[in-house]
Order: sequence, then structure tokens, then C-alpha cells
Amino acid sequence: MKPSPYARKKIALNSDMNVVPYIDVMLVLLVIFMVTTPMMTTGVDVDLPKEQTNTLSQNQLPVIVSLTGSGEIFISYEDNVDVPISEPELIDTLSNLQAQGSADGLQPLQVMINADQNNQYGAIMGLMANLQQAGIQKVGLLTGAPLPTPKL
Repeated sequence: MKPSPYARKKIALNSDMNVVPYIDVMLVLLVIFMVTTPMMTTGVDVDLPKEQTNTLSQNQLPVIVSLTGSGEIFISYEDNVDVPISEPELIDTLSNLQAQGSADGLQPLQVMINADQNNQYGAIMGLMANLQQAGIQKVGLLTGAPLPTPKL
């Protein structure tokens, strides 16, 4: 006998969970984390000494040379942020930046040293000697905000 074209066919029920919405949510979260993660890690972690200092007012941003407690050197200038660098490369880079600035008629290059407070005095003086070899005339030391003194 021929089945009726109007009869309903029995289809087995699908009891599996639909995971497509979960995959979409996970992909959106992945994109969000990929975009925000680079923004969360900026700067070299150094423990700055705490002192009260005057702020600098200038048109040109200074070059920041960071010296970690383990003796690693990083440089930040223009679009380069916390680039690991060796001492000879540091001297060459700063000499090139100094020459570029004087060719453009800008103020002398200012360099700020961002050193860990637990560094040896000799390591910081060695870094300053390298800056002097590169022809840098203005060098500053970065500090953190002073801690409030407890009242007795």
C-alpha cells in the first residue's frame, strides 16, 4: 500500500546540546583577550626609589633607559617601547638619536634613567658612562612618589 503524502513522518528526537552559541561566545572572548592583553603589559618592572622631585616641562619626549635589578638594559623612545638592548647598541642608538635631533634643530636629547633601587651604584654609574660616550648631556633619574611618613 502506498503511504499517504499527507502523513507525518516520525523523526527521532535529537537530544544533543547545541554548542554553536557557545563557540560564538568563546570566539568573541578570544578576540577581546587578544586585543586587551598587549595593553596590560607595559613597561619594565623596576622598583623605583621614592623621593619628591620637580616635574620636567619640555616639548620633546625624553628617551627612557631602564636598568633592571638583574642588569638587563631596555630603551624606550618614539614608537619603540622597552626594547632590550646591549651596551654597544645603546651607545650607537643614542648617538644616532642625538645626531637626528641636532640635524632637525631640536633641543639636545634628554635621557631619563629608570633604575631599580636595589641596583649597585657601580651598575648605574656604568650606564651613565655609556650615556656620556654617546654624547648625551642631559641625564635625569626617575623616581616614584614618596611614601607618606607615619605619624607617631
